[in-house]
Amino acid sequence: MTHFKKHIIPYIFVTGLGVLAHFTYEWSGKNSIVGLFSPVNESTWEHLKLIFFPMLLLTVWNILSSHRGDYDFLPARTTGILAAMGFTIVTFYTYIGVIGHNIDFINIIIYFLAVAFGFWVENRIYEKTGFLNPRTSLAVLFIVTLLFALFSYMAPHIGIFRVP
Repeated sequence: MTHFKKHIIPYIFVTGLGVLAHFTYEWSGKNSIVGLFSPVNESTWEHLKLIFFPMLLLTVWNILSSHRGDYDFLPARTTGILAAMGFTIVTFYTYIGVIGHNIDFINIIIYFLAVAFGFWVENRIYEKTGFLNPRTSLAVLFIVTLLFALFSYMAPHIGIFRVP
């Protein structure tokens, strides 16, 4: 597989699934189980699900399709996911702070750039050694999943959980 296809197909999968996930909670009639994986409101925290869960699903696919049991990609993927989420938070609050209000078109651009940044970070870290190990990476992914489940319906009263 060419280098381009190796990276563009996962990018299209993640961004496409993320875009669809933006609407699935409403489409489901506000089903609480769907709300665990899709945004239940317009807060920044809830929109991080659009990055996290599609990338997590891709990760599960990669694990299940690994013929050799090679999970060395997990530390890099986990770091890439966290980097994409961090990129979203930093760029969103920076531009809001600069211009003073929220613009949907810019939010959409941030989403697509964040996913690309996450894959870029993943690729940069993949060759590094001594980073997180695969077990620690799985634990981090599990904890973040639990936090999304918990905070979907019991959000703390801080800015990232507020609807702008």
